[in-house]
Amino acid sequence: MKSYLFKLSIVAGILCGIYVFLYQYFPIKNLIWMTFVALPIYFGAGAKREEFPHYLVSSAVGIIWGFIYLKLIGLLVGAGLNANLALLLVVGVVTLVMCAIHLCLTANTWANKLPIMFGTVASMFSQNGQAPGSIFLTLAGGLVLALAIMEVTNLWAKPEA
Repeated sequence: MKSYLFKLSIVAGILCGIYVFLYQYFPIKNLIWMTFVALPIYFGAGAKREEFPHYLVSSAVGIIWGFIYLKLIGLLVGAGLNANLALLLVVGVVTLVMCAIHLCLTANTWANKLPIMFGTVASMFSQNGQAPGSIFLTLAGGLVLALAIMEVTNLWAKPEA
């Protein structure tokens, strides 16, 4: 196992280095740190090729949820509610709804990966809902990077039992 993990480490270092170098040339807002929100979420779940579309769709859905959280918080604060109370209510209720929908209703669809949804919502919060395209593309880059690390490593070595 250590041989496989060492080879994975080499591949990860090379591909992450190439990624951060190339990222600077993309015409999007520089949110490169978000790559390393998505990468460990997908990578930690095994970066399975067949689940990639689920993570991508779930990240896109997370953008929508991020807007919902932010809009509702803004509406309540704008109506005069204390910001801390608005956060308590919106985060509590919307999280309940989001989890119920995606754990129960959409569990057998491509919109079923809550960890990346929450990572995307957090990324939306960090930018106050600005630059959603850059957020999505950067998170998608992290997903692609995790998948590439696994795929390239598996070309070179096979996991040991």
